[in-house]
Amino acid sequence: MNDPKVELLKLKNLGPKTVPHLVEIGILSRDDLVALGTEEAFRRIYFRYRDESRLSLNYLYALEGAIDGCDWRWISEERKNELRNFFRSIKT
Repeated sequence: MNDPKVELLKLKNLGPKTVPHLVEIGILSRDDLVALGTEEAFRRIYFRYRDESRLSLNYLYALEGAIDGCDWRWISEERKNELRNFFRSIKT
């Protein structure tokens, strides 16, 4: 069986700090990430790691880009607005 960390590191925007968070919450592949979705994956990571890691809006964008297979800077402004609103709501 392949190491899920190696597979996840192949996705755009995901790096050595993000991937262990994903694995810890049970995301072992791109399919797992897609099935869970950006917001739910971030919500689980946020509530698991908010005291240990600095989780930013860019982290959320990175998850979205990994799902879409694009650099996070290419996410539409409309989608970025949705993610910003989600980010604000989760931090309150």
